[in-house]
Formats: sequence, C-alpha cells, structure tokens
Amino acid sequence: MMAIQKEIWTKDIIDNLFKNNEFAQYAFNADQYVLAGKVVHIPQAGAPSAINKNITDFPVTAVKRVDVEVLYNLDTFYSTPRHIEKIEQYELSYDKRQSAMGEDQAALIQAAMDSLLYRWAFKPSNTINYTTPANVIATIGDATSEDLISGATGSRKVFTKELVGKIKKQMDAANIPPDNRIAVITAFHHQQLIDSMSDAAQTNFYRTADVSKGIIGEYLGFKFFMRSDVLRFRKVANVWTPVDTLASGFAASDKTLDSASSLFYQQNCVERAKGQVDIFDNPNRAEYFGDIFSMELRLGGRQRREKGVWCVVEDIVS
Repeated sequence: MMAIQKEIWTKDIIDNLFKNNEFAQYAFNADQYVLAGKVVHIPQAGAPSAINKNITDFPVTAVKRVDVEVLYNLDTFYSTPRHIEKIEQYELSYDKRQSAMGEDQAALIQAAMDSLLYRWAFKPSNTINYTTPANVIATIGDATSEDLISGATGSRKVFTKELVGKIKKQMDAANIPPDNRIAVITAFHHQQLIDSMSDAAQTNFYRTADVSKGIIGEYLGFKFFMRSDVLRFRKVANVWTPVDTLASGFAASDKTLDSASSLFYQQNCVERAKGQVDIFDNPNRAEYFGDIFSMELRLGGRQRREKGVWCVVEDIVS
C-alpha cells in the first residue's frame, strides 16, 4: 500500500474548505495578513482629523494620527489520530484509510466553520477578546416546543419574516451597504420563515435560489444559506451569550436557557483568515501493526463592524 500523499490531501482540505459552507466566502478575506500560519496582524489607520469651517482663530493646533493594530490568534483544529491496521488494508473490499481520511477531513472542516460562526458572534475590538456578544434580536412568533436545539427543553418563539425586515431597517439606519447581505439560518428557522410567508413570497424566495453557490433563496436583499446548526446562545443573568460548543467543558446542561440562533451580516462586516494546514502520516508503526494519521487546520475570524452583524435568537417562553 502506498503512503498518504500529504500534498494532495492538504490541497484537498483547502479546496473543500467552503464546500457546503459557501457562506464563508462572503466575508472579508484576511489570509494575506496571516503570520507564520497562525497569527493575524492587520495595521489599522487611526481616525481622520476633525474638519472645521470658516476658521478665524490662528494658529490651529496640529494633531497627530494614532494608528492601531488588530492582532489575534487563529484557532487550531485537530483530528484525533486514526489507526488503520495493515490487515484491514488487505482483507477489506474498499480502501478504509482513504474512506477514514475523507470522513475526518469533512468533520475537521465542519468544526472549523462552526467555530468561525462563533467568532463572528462577538463585537469587534482591537484586542479580540471575544467577550462582548453581538447584536441580538429575539424571535417574536408563536410559541413552540418542537424544533428546539439539541438538549433544550421548554418552549421558544418561532422565526418569522418580520425579523428580516427589522434587521434590514437596523442595517439601513447604520449605513451598512445594501449589497452582499447574508443570512445563515438553521434548518428549523428556514422552515419557520417559509411558513410565515405568503405563497407569492415563497415563490419569489425560491426563484432566486442558486444551488451551485449554496444560496437557498433571497428575501429583502439578503442571500440565505442554510445549515443544520448555526449558533447556540445561553441566557445568563438575562443576557444572551454565545456558547462555544467545541470547548472542552461544553455541556448542554442549561436545558431551559439555551436557544438556537441564526446569523445575519454584511460581507465586509465580518472577516475570515486561513492559516496552516497539515497532514501527519506515520506508516508501518510496529506497535500498532499498521498506520497512524491525523490532520490539523488553523482558521479564525472576527467581526469588523458591529452594526452590520445581527444574531436572531429564539426567545424563551416563560
């Protein structure tokens, strides 16, 4: 059996990074600012000087522009090392190693995209401390105890088309560009949205779908993308806070306080950055009687402009 072709698999991970996660292509690409494959460093110009009209008092005091920098680490994602016995390579009717690598690659990319959405759920800051949650708007539809996020109990208000109009109004008022506005919604929110539309609105929504680009439809200027899950929020001290479902200590324990969330944003108001991608291959390990391989991917991102990012969270019915 031939050893794993690392260059081919590394390229394959990069090429498939946005497969089934096409929404991530609609974001500011900061790859050029990645240092050593793991850190993003972006020089940022300071505020412009004040503009005065019809000055009569001279001299005018000169001011110096203070430039800042954006600096943050990319998240690192690791696949658990996979063990394939040599005997399996001869006895099975298919290549188990290639099959396992394909599955691990898909899981690695999915986890990285889940984390990217989580990073976008925090307001921007130069220190990128991911502590201040993004703008939140709660659902306003009828109560339901169905279609809840995994582990949640109780009832939540459903997603309706009126929420899209509310977010559009907020973006318009903040002078957010009207082009390339994106909505990444859960599968349940998608169905609830459609159920709240008239037959004519549903037809218009689906008429603008572009399956090749992952777009399931358009409404009020937003291109809609669908995922099984988008974000998880938890109500702590009456404040909605994003939950990192990939954190080692994560548990869906607050069953009555957790809600699903969908994300709305304008393309230039969020940022993504890809770093190092590696394949580790240790063939013919005597102590394993076979091969060991694993994968590593660095990916990160941030909000760039808070007025252009909104999270729609299912309101809890008391």
